[in-house]
Amino acid sequence: AGVAAEDVDLVILATSSPDDLFGDAAHVAAAIGATSAVGFDLTAACSGFLFGLVTASQFVHTGAYTNVLVIGADALSRWVDWDDRNTCILFGDGAGAVVISHSEDAKPDGTGCGLLGFDMHSDGKGRCELNLSYEGEERYLSETA
Repeated sequence: AGVAAEDVDLVILATSSPDDLFGDAAHVAAAIGATSAVGFDLTAACSGFLFGLVTASQFVHTGAYTNVLVIGADALSRWVDWDDRNTCILFGDGAGAVVISHSEDAKPDGTGCGLLGFDMHSDGKGRCELNLSYEGEERYLSETA
């Protein structure tokens, strides 16, 4: 992308299959040498990269960050039931990345560069048809004196 790792301000990792339950973006930032970057994971399944791209664009547009690394990565083969031919063909492993950067061509009103627009919606009504819910014993947090 032509951006030095130390110039990356933010790393957004869109994944539904992190190696670390607490997030992988900070580890990725450290691994590439983005020592001053903030990192966070974003979980939105198939649309995760798109959500990450829009989020990065908003951070750059507001001036909060100059260079944002957006990564979409999943290793869903770890979770696939290969005997279930109805769903195993839907999931696989893959990754891609892009750097979103501030441009001097941007005008104060936000025109001149960046995303031309976006229209995102969520509809969770189909969750019962396709999900990977926690099936263990429920454990509730309780107040302690």
